[in-house]
Amino acid sequence: MFDFFKKKTEKTPALQAVETPRDFTNSIGMEFLYIDGGEFIMGSNPQYCEGGDVESPAHSVKLNGFWIAKYPVTQEQYFKLTRVNISFFKNNKVEEESSRYHPAEQVNWFDAKAYTELLNRYEGKKRFYALPTEAQWEYVAKAGGNTRFTFGDSEAQLDDYAVYEYSVNSRTAVVGSKLPNRLGIYDLLGNVWEWCEDDFFANYNNAPNDGSARIGGKERESFKVRRGGSYKTGYLCLRSAFRGYSRPDLVSNDIGFRLVINGNPLIV
Repeated sequence: MFDFFKKKTEKTPALQAVETPRDFTNSIGMEFLYIDGGEFIMGSNPQYCEGGDVESPAHSVKLNGFWIAKYPVTQEQYFKLTRVNISFFKNNKVEEESSRYHPAEQVNWFDAKAYTELLNRYEGKKRFYALPTEAQWEYVAKAGGNTRFTFGDSEAQLDDYAVYEYSVNSRTAVVGSKLPNRLGIYDLLGNVWEWCEDDFFANYNNAPNDGSARIGGKERESFKVRRGGSYKTGYLCLRSAFRGYSRPDLVSNDIGFRLVINGNPLIV
């Protein structure tokens, strides 16, 4: 008796919150982390009086969320798809432990783009994997702040985070051998320069404010942006706002790349 009333007053158990995964590993072993969208100030912080016109004017950029590789593309990952290892710092076989986890280098911008398209085809995707835009790269490097380096303002900590001219023996290092930034991304500082999607412009006048790549236009130069410095560079090139650039056909043993995903890899 009165069961009807009992059912009405019984509490329904609360549904347990399911946390959306923040990490993803693709078919060839690349690890990605999800970066929440947000707004940040792109360009050098005026209080440091460095960077000049090429990093100015500082401007607000608002990005959607995206996935970024935890590490630069390694020699092993490059070899898996291309069946060649074009890197300078390698042994005779890419399978050897001492070279397989080093970043792929001697990769020009066209090579990086071709590899990206090859990976998309390999996984049956379309415009899924991409080179990071310059804004995406700097957004990750600044990790929610506007400090000189991805970890803070003082170069005194660089040896813990960066493979650069004062910390290595004139060569690349295994990826992940230094500390990650606050978002859990490794090798943003040094080791190898990382190609971005963008054409290089001499300043940020009329730059997009939505995180998209800046391509073409009247000011277009025959150069592409690269970020992060390398094992050859000094500490000033490791600043979060520092902009490197070169011709897209440049091949050097200190230039590599990392990838982003602009879709949702968790949807099959």
